[in-house]
Amino acid sequence: MRNKGTLIIAGLLILLGAYMLLNELNVGIPSWGVIWPVFPLAGGLALLLGYVLGWQRDPGKVFVGTAAVLVGLAFFPFTLGFLEYEALNTWWPAFVLIGGIAFLAQWAAARFRDWSALFLGVVALAIGGAGLIATLQLLGPETSQLLPNLWPALLVLMGLMLLLRGLLRKR
Repeated sequence: MRNKGTLIIAGLLILLGAYMLLNELNVGIPSWGVIWPVFPLAGGLALLLGYVLGWQRDPGKVFVGTAAVLVGLAFFPFTLGFLEYEALNTWWPAFVLIGGIAFLAQWAAARFRDWSALFLGVVALAIGGAGLIATLQLLGPETSQLLPNLWPALLVLMGLMLLLRGLLRKR
């Protein structure tokens, strides 16, 4: 079997069949509600592995792979019971941060030349960071009133990104 896609599908079928067989035999294994984050995690790892091994040299796949791995990891505390799903009201900015990290991974995979990915990554990290600061009230109880007044900082950030792009593009 030389087709890597066939190998991956075969492996997934074996794992899925083994899980369902153990479930049918009433072996004490975690339910779907607990293990479902394994699927985005495994899919993301497959995409990243494909990029690293040279099967698919598309930086866009690095974005999707990174995002899928981080989303899978982010949901494990909820499915394993360390956090309640209601805590997503507080932790939602983590998903914006995941997008920012994925854009930066795409930028790196494009040999640091995809300026749109860098820009989107930095903006997402800034917005996600500000969101976490607000939802966790890291600057005190008035944090949610303070942060909206800091929106001009985004303009400064955008200007710095454009300046950096202009300076590095000449080289």
